[in-house]
Amino acid sequence: MTRTSTSSLEKKVIILTGGLGLLGKVFASNLLKMGAHVCILDLIESKIAHELIKSEILNSTTKRSIVYFKADITHKKELERVANKIIDKFGHIDVLINNAALDPKVLNNISQKNYSFEEMPLANWNNEITVNLTGTMLCCQVFGSLMKANSSIINIASIYGVVAPDQSIYPAGFTKPATYGVTKAGVIQLTRYLAAYWGQKQIRVNCLVCGGVENNQSIDFIKKYSAKTPLGRMARASDFIGILLYLASDQSGYTTGSVLTIDGGWTAI
Repeated sequence: MTRTSTSSLEKKVIILTGGLGLLGKVFASNLLKMGAHVCILDLIESKIAHELIKSEILNSTTKRSIVYFKADITHKKELERVANKIIDKFGHIDVLINNAALDPKVLNNISQKNYSFEEMPLANWNNEITVNLTGTMLCCQVFGSLMKANSSIINIASIYGVVAPDQSIYPAGFTKPATYGVTKAGVIQLTRYLAAYWGQKQIRVNCLVCGGVENNQSIDFIKKYSAKTPLGRMARASDFIGILLYLASDQSGYTTGSVLTIDGGWTAI
């Protein structure tokens, strides 16, 4: 980021859902370093959340402008409560990052039930759609309605919203569920819809499509995934920071409706 783009994040009020997850913590830390006011939404109890924020997000060089809200993004009244508190504290909302999602893990582990598509319970399907798609829509509806010109919404999607999972990289007898990709494809289309819908209000809406992030998967899985990626490795959380900061900053003033893929080339082949 240049000095100009860095300074354009100074004192911006940024809402980050799922801010205590794998990507969320890295996103929050880097946004704070740029001088933003970061409002994290997650489901973790406040005491534990503040311990995580202190140990994994804040550091000696970080400006401590961070607020935590325990909130369920699938409940509109909870989001409205959070929105009112943010407006009371800061007076406005500049950026919304819809990062919260359920991503069913495919583990060779008897403690976790893995269903084929034919056997998948309707409850699983409904739950993931409610969180990943409906939750994102509600956040856009509640927070987006309060945003002014030159604001930015960044939706986090996945390569599985663009292409189908390659089931061969997962353990034998285990499958990546259909729901995750279906919801992320929906997030991509919601991005385009809102970019057109809110264009006259000068609210930018873009989507960041992320490749698979290395996070303590089995060596076999990492090897198989990496072999199918032109750059020969899985993503690191830090790989997404540059484009995230760009989309949050005023440097992206003429960027809206874009679906930006950061995947090491996975979807190129």
